Amino acid sequence: MVEVTRPSAVRGSAGGGTGGGGMPRRRTLMQHLFSDMASVLGIPERRLTPEVTQALNALIAEMDQLRAEIEQRDARIALLEDSAAQDSVLPCLNRRAVLRELGRLVNFTERANIAGALARLDVVSADALKRRHGLEAADGMMVAVVEALAKAMRQTDVVGSLGGTDLAVVMPQATEDAAARKVESVVAQLNANPYFWHDERVPIEIVWRVRAFVAGETAEQALRRTDPAMG
Repeated sequence: MVEVTRPSAVRGSAGGGTGGGGMPRRRTLMQHLFSDMASVLGIPERRLTPEVTQALNALIAEMDQLRAEIEQRDARIALLEDSAAQDSVLPCLNRRAVLRELGRLVNFTERANIAGALARLDVVSADALKRRHGLEAADGMMVAVVEALAKAMRQTDVVGSLGGTDLAVVMPQATEDAAARKVESVVAQLNANPYFWHDERVPIEIVWRVRAFVAGETAEQALRRTDPAMG
């Protein structure tokens, strides 16, 4: 908090106020502060009485308090927004957040004429595992796949869940071929490192599809066009 103190209240040091230059500099700083405040508020410097100075101090304290409350509010809003964007089970974005990011990047790609690609992956082995051992086992496999994708992708890529065993990866500034090679590499790595549920070795089977962004399409259209079920 900036504390307002009248320039006349600023005293020099016992040695005349010139030792080290500290007090003269402070006096000059406070004189400039009061000149600026007087100019902004339209108050002549000669009218800055102790009462006016006290009122200004109270006003500045209140402004500091309001600023702190606004910062706390903004931090809470950011936390809530982050929570609302996260999938309830998997360590990635949820469908709504994926659609938002996808729409934003499709529009940016169209305006800037920059490549971008979308990948969709269906972890079909998680469905089979769920039927044999229940939801907890399937969720564990899905978490392993999401973590592998997040580790392999760039910081600018967006990994998210579309619900169930369906995942999406939004890859800005990536060609379709480059995106396909990256996804193929991750899938091969997952195939080579099976998931274990207790003592059972469960191979991870994923079907996937990658397509480049198309100018003018919506996020939902891009998802449909990248559906692995389309072949």
